[in-house]
Parts: sequence; structure tokens; C-alpha cells
Amino acid sequence: MSRLLAVLALALVMALGLQGTAVAVPDDSENEDTGLPLLRQSATAARAQPYSGTMFTTSGAVLAVRNAPGTGMTIDSRAADPGAPAGGMLAPSDGMLRALGANYRVVESGGGSVCGRAARLVEALRHDGKVAARYWIDSASGIPLRREVLDGQGRIVRGEAFVEVTIAPSRPLAHVSSGGRLSSEAVAALRSHGWTFPAILPGGLELANAAESGGYLKLGYSDGVSVVSVFVQRGNLDEERLAGWRSQRRDGHTIWIRDSAGLEMIWASGGHVYTVFADAPADVAAAAVLGLPHEADPGFWDRFARGADRVLSWVNPFA
Repeated sequence: MSRLLAVLALALVMALGLQGTAVAVPDDSENEDTGLPLLRQSATAARAQPYSGTMFTTSGAVLAVRNAPGTGMTIDSRAADPGAPAGGMLAPSDGMLRALGANYRVVESGGGSVCGRAARLVEALRHDGKVAARYWIDSASGIPLRREVLDGQGRIVRGEAFVEVTIAPSRPLAHVSSGGRLSSEAVAALRSHGWTFPAILPGGLELANAAESGGYLKLGYSDGVSVVSVFVQRGNLDEERLAGWRSQRRDGHTIWIRDSAGLEMIWASGGHVYTVFADAPADVAAAAVLGLPHEADPGFWDRFARGADRVLSWVNPFA
């Protein structure tokens, strides 16, 4: 019962925005990226420090999270995908942190508490000074405890947070590599197999990983805050198998969108099927789609981008 009450309480806090947490607005005298070193240390701690706990997400999921150095992180007894929302929140890759510093001003902005633990607050600020994301880092261990992603209007569109967590006593940490940067040789090898894909998508989303497996091309793009995963398969789209998806048809082109915890889209173009899973605000996801191949009339995508907030309302339980 106590766990259920904690989950419901956190859900209310995330739905209403920040309450009871000190948030200091950084002044212009601060250095450009005062919070980036703290996030780098936190990513190391998230890989190297033993901990376990229960995490709540704004999609309504309750996840069991466990990290064992030498074995790795598991979420609900499954290996965590570094590109997934929970995996990316707890242990962002070196590439994601590099993109974060390139696209945002990252500052330490005060403190607060998460599930009864003192935390340091880091904010990623857009060029206009608005907050794009907030991270609460455990003061004692460096483990990330909570993350919120905000859209351009300041609304929380994605988030994860521990509602209970057990962290082993702190110890000196050595850097644990996140796997390194995607090599130009790996990209060239995929393109030699006939795959075509952009290195950068609109909005500063950089190609962070790319791999071919089982006839699929899997691409991961990130600006440091958002993650857009793209799956490409040669062939035609079998629309009869899209139960649970809704279609929008414009100018002879159909895109399919599914109600889910994140923005999910499928469409066909040039003998390929594209599936997009976006851990991102709706406007970021819509802009990313603009940078991918499609056969739609450009006017449709302009209208789609303008209607991104409406699309998000289908999939965001807090809208």
C-alpha cells in the first residue's frame, strides 16, 4: 500500500509540475555548462554503483530497476536499452552528453529531494533560456533519481523518477565507458549494403548508433535530451497488421500513429517501411520525421508539425 501511495503521489506531482522543490534560476554570470560535469559524473555512477529500486514514468509504467557493476543494468528483468527512456535517463551515453552540451546550456540550478533523498538539480536550457529538461542527481551517490523533459511551452511531456531506491554505500568510481562513438567505418559499411540515412535530423538530433540486424536497420538519434529511434525495413507496409494504429491520409500518402507512452509512427516510402519511436516532445518528433524519406506532399508535413500538440494529446496521459 505504501508503494502504491508513493506512486500516486509522484504521478500527481508530475501532472501538476514542480511543487515543493527549490528551483533557482541561473544568472548570466554562471559559466556556460556548469551542470555538464555533474551529469558526466552521474552517468558514471549509474553504471558503476550498485542500486535497485522502483521507477515511475509519466506513461503510467512502474518499473523495477537494478544495476549490478560487471553485469549491467536491468529494467523489469530485461537488459536496458541505452536508447530507451529509462536507460537513457539513468546512464546517458558519452555521445548523448556530447550532444547535450552542443545543443543546450547545461547548468546546476539548486536542489530538492526525491523519495526522501537530497538531490542536486541540473537544467538543460534552450537558446531562448527556456528549460528543456531537468535532472535530479542524488547528492550522496551521484545516481540520477528523476528526469523531466519539457516542451517549448514549459509542459512536462516525458519523465521518469524513482519512488523508492536502495543505493549501496558510496565508493570511489572509475569511468565506465558507454561504448564509444559511432565510427565512420561502421556508417560506411551500412551504406555499402544499400542503406541510406541522414547523419543529422532537424533540431540537432545526431546519429548516435546504427546497426543492421534481422533485415532491419536500427538508427538512434539524440540531441542529448530527446531520443528518436528509427527502424527501416525493405518492403511494403502490411496495413492489415496495424491493429491499434490510426491512419491519416493526405495527398495519397498514409501515415499510421499509435496511442502509446511515446510518439510512434509508421509509413512507407521508396520500397522501405519506416518506424519511428520518439522519446521527445511532439514538435521535436515531428521535425525529425521531416528529415527522413517520405513521399508525402510537403504541405502535409507542415500541417502535421503544426498539429504536433494535438498528436501528443492522444498519447500523453497528462495532456
